[in-house]
Amino acid sequence: MKLLKIIPAAMAILLVSGAALAEPKKFKDADTNGDGMVDSTEFAASGIKKAMKSLDTDKNGSLSKSEYSVVFDEECE
Repeated sequence: MKLLKIIPAAMAILLVSGAALAEPKKFKDADTNGDGMVDSTEFAASGIKKAMKSLDTDKNGSLSKSEYSVVFDEECE
């Protein structure tokens, strides 16, 4: 009976850990409203663990494709 309670908990942990290991979204997928910029809400859902402020080099509060792409260049090095 206890095993029936443990199995769903273990499955939930696996699902959450798998989501945490997922690759960050590419720019076109992160820019959900299609305006050519990734705002703070879109960035929060992107899966990138860096602080947005560190990527926003022009300090306009959103990320251009080149600012956003820095994350992928750094991961490849």
